[in-house]
Amino acid sequence: MRIREEKGFTLIEVIVVAAIIAVLAGIIVPLVFKEVDESKISKAKADLKTIQTAIMMFYKDNQKWPKYENDGGTLVESVTLLRTDGGLPNDIDAYFDTTLIKMLKNHLIENGVGYDSRWKGPYINEANPDPWGNSYIIDVASLGTPNPVWILSAGPNGKVETPRNAQSVQGDDIGIRLQ
Repeated sequence: MRIREEKGFTLIEVIVVAAIIAVLAGIIVPLVFKEVDESKISKAKADLKTIQTAIMMFYKDNQKWPKYENDGGTLVESVTLLRTDGGLPNDIDAYFDTTLIKMLKNHLIENGVGYDSRWKGPYINEANPDPWGNSYIIDVASLGTPNPVWILSAGPNGKVETPRNAQSVQGDDIGIRLQ
């Protein structure tokens, strides 16, 4: 009688290997997603610092905060909120004065308002949305007052939870104080 030597894996060996791969995937996948979330938060914090620096450079050059609108050749202090590209975060009206919202790029990327010859921009390369697709917002109505001024991202939930005069960031908002 002749014995055949078959080469290959048995069904049990294949099932054991598949089970080991499934267990490893169950451990690794949540860790990877946690790192993705943390990288978005880190990006938002870096963007906020960039915007903060750009606004401070703008103020140094112009001796004005970026909260003006051109009214027939005259700059009028009327802008209440600046924003970057992206959608407006939810519940923004509950916490901030949204009377006159303007784009940040018109002040820091281009001299879209018509500041005088002291404007030496662009002060920032781009005004992209936060990592969750919402606008970064800046409470420019409070600039030059004793109130805190926040540059905010609404964070992962896309909902503004930090009141205008708060001393610290609330909820999952990500923010940096300008003053």
